[in-house]
Amino acid sequence: MNNNFIKSFIFVFGVTFVVPVFAATVTDRSDCDTIQARINELSAIDVLDETQNVELTKLQSQYRSNCSKSASGRRTTGRVSSATASATTTQNTTPVVETTVVTVQSVLKDYISKREALCEELKENINLLTDNVAQESDVKGLQNQYDKDCSDIDKSEVIDIDAETAAANVAAGLCTDGTKPNQYGCCKGETFKDMGNLVFACCPDDGGDCYPPINTGNTI
Repeated sequence: MNNNFIKSFIFVFGVTFVVPVFAATVTDRSDCDTIQARINELSAIDVLDETQNVELTKLQSQYRSNCSKSASGRRTTGRVSSATASATTTQNTTPVVETTVVTVQSVLKDYISKREALCEELKENINLLTDNVAQESDVKGLQNQYDKDCSDIDKSEVIDIDAETAAANVAAGLCTDGTKPNQYGCCKGETFKDMGNLVFACCPDDGGDCYPPINTGNTI
């Protein structure tokens, strides 16, 4: 083997390993498709040699820096019925768009379904304790909580009552919405309180002025 042949062999052999490295130096944004195509080509190879691994790492870094859009998203309400959130895959960094629909009905349905699941779980636990000969006094607190939170889960119905109808309901010994007051003379969302000096009142749970009980019944 003569020297000229050896030099030619070294030259050709060297070119085959240098060309891919040159491909990793592409930085122009217009070449994003070219970079992605090369990434896909390298990713399809089962076993990469050291040079190909270096090239793939550089190309992925370039693509993330110059070609990928940052992830973003928002939740919307009101008249806008959907929101989009962009994500980027780790392998080929191809943007993937997911759409989440957010409406009044979907939020309410999701909340109620979660409440129903919690109530079902609580009921199962109560039954489990009861079946294992737990004392009634031990599970009474759980049962009271279940009765309060799970007897009427969906309270989303809104009823508009005019002032005249509300006044007539109160005059008839009812709450403003026409429902019967509890044994303390208080309506839903109110707590019966002893204000002192034999003065009692029904106070809204969410704050505000307290009012005299609609009727005293036999409680006081």
